[in-house]
Amino acid sequence: MFKYPLAVTIDTNIFDAAKFDLCDTSTLKILENYVKSGKIKVVLSDIVVRESKRHIADQVKKICGIMRKARATALEGSTEHLINTIGLGEILRIVKNKDELISKGEEMFDDFLRTINAEILGADLIDVGLILGDYFETKPPFENSEKKKSEFPDAFIAQQIRKRFGETEEVVIVSNDKGFIRACRESENHLFFNSLGELYNAISKEDAAYDETMAVIKELQLRISAAVNEYIKDNENIDVHGLSYDKDGIESGYDYNEFYLHDISDVTFSVHSVDEISDNISIVTLSCKADISADCYYEDYTNAPWDPEEKEYVFVDTIKMREEHKARFACRIEIDREAKSFKVCPFTVILGGDSRRNRYEVEDDEEEIRDMDREALGFHALGSYESYLEDNLPDSHFYADIIARFEEINGLYRKYDDCCISFDDLLAKLNTANPKEIIKLIYERLLEISDIPHIANIENITDSDIEEIQAWANAQYERVSEIADIGTLPDVMSFGETIVIKGVDGSKASLSIGDNQISPDEGSEEVIDICFSNGDENTTSGYIKLTVDYLNFDEDGGAADGLSDDVEYEYDDILKELDNFIYAQNCLSEKDTRIAEIISEAIKTNGDNT
Repeated sequence: MFKYPLAVTIDTNIFDAAKFDLCDTSTLKILENYVKSGKIKVVLSDIVVRESKRHIADQVKKICGIMRKARATALEGSTEHLINTIGLGEILRIVKNKDELISKGEEMFDDFLRTINAEILGADLIDVGLILGDYFETKPPFENSEKKKSEFPDAFIAQQIRKRFGETEEVVIVSNDKGFIRACRESENHLFFNSLGELYNAISKEDAAYDETMAVIKELQLRISAAVNEYIKDNENIDVHGLSYDKDGIESGYDYNEFYLHDISDVTFSVHSVDEISDNISIVTLSCKADISADCYYEDYTNAPWDPEEKEYVFVDTIKMREEHKARFACRIEIDREAKSFKVCPFTVILGGDSRRNRYEVEDDEEEIRDMDREALGFHALGSYESYLEDNLPDSHFYADIIARFEEINGLYRKYDDCCISFDDLLAKLNTANPKEIIKLIYERLLEISDIPHIANIENITDSDIEEIQAWANAQYERVSEIADIGTLPDVMSFGETIVIKGVDGSKASLSIGDNQISPDEGSEEVIDICFSNGDENTTSGYIKLTVDYLNFDEDGGAADGLSDDVEYEYDDILKELDNFIYAQNCLSEKDTRIAEIISEAIKTNGDNT
């Protein structure tokens, strides 16, 4: 168990990893929240502060360089007038106040340090003599190498920490620098974490809502994977690094000037860290995997002729490459534990040499020719399978079975129109001068099937009894009215849709069908998830599997082997759970309907007697 506030010191590389991002969903913003809640006290070396400001300055210089390059590139192929006319004039801006921009970046960091009330450790805690001793004796962080000079800052910071916290006061050290960690000379009062996320997760585990958070993530697993998939598709938030370098710094690959998402599939994730828990909200970082392919373009100057008069390359071809990656990336989601809902925070997927599985050139008309060949054989074009699935869905047994269940649920909702009328009539009777007769008529018959208030002596009904019956009838009227106003479930379904099913008992179930935005290959299988959640922390999965047809030919031009288009719907388990949900709702509906019938019969009898 941690003792709060927890003293935390952070190495420069942690700020670098966070890119000094202070947006509302960033790692550093979460640190600020922990400070405000009293769980963390930040203690930083003045060396870390200075290094961080230097790195911010380097970032600003790099950004200015990118802007200069972008300006020059834009003006190579266009004019200032056109660029300004179309509203992209900002790209032409010449940065002249670089020092002012650096100051703004440093001020931002200073403001952040003030906000988190960071304690800054000064040079008075450094004993140069002791550090020089470690240097000549090659004790950590000084290694027996040419890098000794660069290890001095680590030694200074480590000594500041030791002198500030001694041998007993607990301190958390967040760093992914092994040399720095060795310099701190692990002791019982030093706790080490490689990242702020690891620290946040350790703190969150002590919260009672941690297990609840994990349970909600498990329940929403398919929906989260689908949402991450859709976020990448909708935002095209990929960055493809086509160039790579070997150990000698030799460059290879392609310097892409454009890249677009081609396909994404098989998105899976695990929980990397629960970063923050507050009220009903949990902030969670996911470690994700996905198969992602991208279409990338570069200008082929290598094979372009040089025009000595114009002093430029001419007839430069644009080459299209397709990169296939087994991507690994992190993203953050915000979970509402009570509503069991979530939203995906903005993120970018980096595709580089470490994730690349294949890369090949694609002719501009290659896919068009391929689809023409397929259509000549009577097959569907590979780019038409989204429409193919849309057309197939309404004709499927899955569609008919689900819509039939929806109509059954709609029938339950409609029964409550009569229930509203019965309770409305009862309330009118109870508000008359002599409601005792109607109470006698309904009481005995309702006592066995409802929670009607107890009356001690039905032959001697008191004013208090009448008030309780009135309150009960009013509550029942409000309840059945809400059910009657639910509306109806749709009589159509489509891909990429989540249909919420409200129970008459106040519960909520949902049926989700994944998106049909696919880019299949011949003979491939594309799986679209179906998910049913019964509102009781139980999720049942199914799928729609498309198998794409193909035909191979032998050496003589005859058909060798092939496969026909097929769409398989696996939803038996979902249908069982949906039927169980309907059965539970039907039991309550039958009870409410019977209560309404008893009330209506009693009112009719009371009317006949009068």
